[in-house]
Amino acid sequence: MDPATALTTALDNSTKVANTPLFATVIDRMLGFKISEWAAQGDAIKRQILDGYEDAKQKGLGIQYVSAFRANANLLNTGVKASKYIDATTQQDIKIDNDVFWGLIEHSKEISNEDVQELIAKIIAGEYNVPGTYSMSTLQVLKMLGKPELELFERMCGFLLDKSRIPQELFHLGDDVKDFMSALNLDFGSLQTLQSLSLILPNEMTQTIPNPDKKNYHSSYFDKALVFTPIDDNYKEIKLPDHYGLSAVGAQILRHLSPKFNNAFYEWLKKHYSVPHYKLIE
Repeated sequence: MDPATALTTALDNSTKVANTPLFATVIDRMLGFKISEWAAQGDAIKRQILDGYEDAKQKGLGIQYVSAFRANANLLNTGVKASKYIDATTQQDIKIDNDVFWGLIEHSKEISNEDVQELIAKIIAGEYNVPGTYSMSTLQVLKMLGKPELELFERMCGFLLDKSRIPQELFHLGDDVKDFMSALNLDFGSLQTLQSLSLILPNEMTQTIPNPDKKNYHSSYFDKALVFTPIDDNYKEIKLPDHYGLSAVGAQILRHLSPKFNNAFYEWLKKHYSVPHYKLIE
């Protein structure tokens, strides 16, 4: 699809949500005209855009239009996606100094991939609904993410315990994990990539939880409970196995992804995931 047609198609699609808060308060202003008027004047304006582009190409000036057309089409397409998540009862006057929100809007102009647009749309909507939800760190990480990186992160998050920890032992790549790690194309290099993108914290972590009353320790993998009961009366704490944790930005982005339950990993957990001085009872 040529850039002019991509833009007019995006404008056509935008008319369906032209009266939603995001378009009325943000996108109309950025484009300089009301999308709600496109339905009435669209044919004439569309013809002007297409004719203008054809004329510019004949004069060797078409390349000057491509960037602007592409940017506006991406903005509109992301805006249409974001409108699904905007609180329709709230019309925010986004402050000019909300650098995160306006940075997200500007970044959306650069993204044509629909999966990445969907993620950015959800985050734009979250920041529009409740300004201050996201930080500049979120924006900077998003700028480094394309579809391959998002898919890699989503696959890796299929190994999260309690939605926060990935067992460090997986990356020893012993015979007991090779098959399901290989099936997902995950290895230590994958982890390092996600660490370099600031989605996973850079160092392995330990955690010790006081347990003077010797209560059972409850963990979870998706909807599966993992319950450990103490077997040593003299041991009054819970020392979790070494793990890698999500960064704050990684946790924010994960809320908008859909990692998948992995039965092979669940079976591995039941056989190999151990807490010292405790035994798995469920």
